[in-house]
Amino acid sequence: MGFTPLDFGALFDAHYTRLYAYIRSQVTEHETAEDLTAAAFERAFSHADKYDPLKGAFATWLFRIARNLVLNHYTANSRKPVLFQLDEVAEISTGETLPEQQLVHQEQNRALLEAMAALSERDQEIVYLRFFGHLTNRNIAEILDLNEKTVSVIIFRALQKLKVQLELQDFP
Repeated sequence: MGFTPLDFGALFDAHYTRLYAYIRSQVTEHETAEDLTAAAFERAFSHADKYDPLKGAFATWLFRIARNLVLNHYTANSRKPVLFQLDEVAEISTGETLPEQQLVHQEQNRALLEAMAALSERDQEIVYLRFFGHLTNRNIAEILDLNEKTVSVIIFRALQKLKVQLELQDFP
């Protein structure tokens, strides 16, 4: 199945912010996140004939492409991903610019970063896909080749761990 440029423009508009937020949570540099996001869309457009809507949603296919690009990026650079770039991702999702709000967000982000460090890399990635990529458990399962119920359990347990960690920090 191919896409016309008009179809693909609509898909780009519908998925860009979520895809960028997910990729930005995985890489340290803003420019790298932009490059990888663009590369994901370019690869999806150039391989549109390989997309099969019967096998899953376009978002699932696109996020799988993006995940592979992020993994390839770190493999090529022989580095481990530096995950969870909260400051910029928060700006994308909220657009808040008041100094008081920025200070509150920075403190919340710091506490969340510390809590996230207690999770395994797999759990962190699933949390990123769910809450930054806004993907369903089914989409995440398809991307990671897991059972949907397994993803649900991982998210539940990860959130429980985060709750405990945040309570230990007296998080508001």
